[in-house]
Amino acid sequence: MPETTETTPAVEKAPKITQNGITRPSAETKTGRIWEIADNLSTDVPAKRAPVLAQCKEEGINNATAATQYGRWRKFYGLGKEEKEAAAAAAVEGDEA
Repeated sequence: MPETTETTPAVEKAPKITQNGITRPSAETKTGRIWEIADNLSTDVPAKRAPVLAQCKEEGINNATAATQYGRWRKFYGLGKEEKEAAAAAAVEGDEA
């Protein structure tokens, strides 16, 4: 009698989502977790940087990684800089003129 081997069905990967030149990380990764935190903290308005970084710190995620991924998250959604940062940048530009 020939031996039969069972094959496991191929696991289909979720398609990668790319917007504004940024690819969203997979949910089961640390970088994906940072994006989930930012998504969860966004209710009517996009999440602010400080609460996202604080939540990441509580979960033991490296601060530099969290800061970088927060910026990528904002760019993915086409949000640009936060208002506070944009106002400070505008003030600096006004001083240079």
